[in-house]
Amino acid sequence: MMFACGEGLLTPLASKNIMNKVSCLLRAHRLKWGLHQKDFRALIPHTGHNRVSRVERSLRQPNAREILAYGLIFGLLPEELFPGLVAEVEEAVLRNAYKLHQKAEKDTSEAGVRRQAFFEAILARAADRVRTRGK
Repeated sequence: MMFACGEGLLTPLASKNIMNKVSCLLRAHRLKWGLHQKDFRALIPHTGHNRVSRVERSLRQPNAREILAYGLIFGLLPEELFPGLVAEVEEAVLRNAYKLHQKAEKDTSEAGVRRQAFFEAILARAADRVRTRGK
């Protein structure tokens, strides 16, 4: 089974634009509910004093704990709160899975065949998500 790896890799400028959109979404959701940064910070476990402000101003990317907390707080999936960040991570994972799949194709051992099937499953799930989004 062959897969094509997509073009359009993100540049540092594109990553910065994504973070600006992330911060706007977070701030908009927080303000929609009338929460102050202090209130919001109290909801997120193990968050430093200025962390909410730094994430909202795009000075820091949200960490995994914060992403999970934001989703629980707002009742949204990470893709809904952080669409650009999720797309950036997804693109990197798929690019790496494609490269590893190409290497695994050369390995005919039992372990190599299992690795190849694993990478194919990752790429197939991604293709299914793309088809589902298009509907």
